Amino acid sequence: MTIKQNAQDTRRRKAEAELTRLGAYSKGDVGIVATHLKSSESLSVADSALYPPCSAVKMPLALALLDKVDRGELKLDQLVEVRQEEMNPVGIGDDYPHGGVVLSLANLLEATITRSCNTATDVLFRLVGGPPAVMAYLERVGLREFQIQRTMRVALAVLHELPLPADHVSMRDYLRSLPFEVLDARNRTNADFHHDQRDMCTPRGMQSLLVRLWNDELLKPATRNLLVDIMGRTVTGANRLQGRLPQGVPFASKSGSGAGSAVDVGFLTLPDGKGTVAISAFVAASPLTMAEREAVLADVGRFICDYFMLVR
Repeated sequence: MTIKQNAQDTRRRKAEAELTRLGAYSKGDVGIVATHLKSSESLSVADSALYPPCSAVKMPLALALLDKVDRGELKLDQLVEVRQEEMNPVGIGDDYPHGGVVLSLANLLEATITRSCNTATDVLFRLVGGPPAVMAYLERVGLREFQIQRTMRVALAVLHELPLPADHVSMRDYLRSLPFEVLDARNRTNADFHHDQRDMCTPRGMQSLLVRLWNDELLKPATRNLLVDIMGRTVTGANRLQGRLPQGVPFASKSGSGAGSAVDVGFLTLPDGKGTVAISAFVAASPLTMAEREAVLADVGRFICDYFMLVR
């Protein structure tokens, strides 16, 4: 090993030790991968363990959907009915209390990513053939460190610890009459909480998805650019990895939330032309409030930004 390589390894180990220290403030499990996309230099902490992706599961769904667009099986401008029984809380479910909702596939994708709309997500799940079809896509392209079994309707029932309503009853209507302490499940503090195991992934698996998406290995350039542009308009997760970034440092992202969990994944563009860093960060089984979990991710995001700024 050369002197330069030895110095790089020492620097990386110290940086990963600092990420471990920052993650420990969650009092739960933390997995992190950060990769400079031009140099391939990476930092990682507990990246092979399984974590709940929460709404970051919408990233592989988006890829499976856009793969069908690339193959000519679906069109971005095709109009799709949003069925009343598919209505979930927040997003489209709150925007349109009445029936007769028809949106283009592109607008459904926009809502799924930028607002983490669970209604739009379940419509997209229907269009691609459900979670089994997403798993088949991931297997076909060699992204195997994922386990996806649930629609958002089912995931919401699990999150709120409720039985599924009758098929004709929307989750939006089902949850409407429940007390706040049930509806505030994402902010639940419970040291003994362990996320339902049906939907899981590893940070390195999510990171592989991001890196291959960026490198045009999964989609045609036009659909790849569309998805990355949509991620740049995301309004959720503002207090997570990007929460303490310097002004003018953009982060195109997809976040996810669950009881005891907080997730943020995406592309951080360094200033001064120093490149782009893909980041996959997961907090799970944390007894802290959501705001406290988000603060941990904000510290992680700032450290990763500063690290790659200094070593470029």
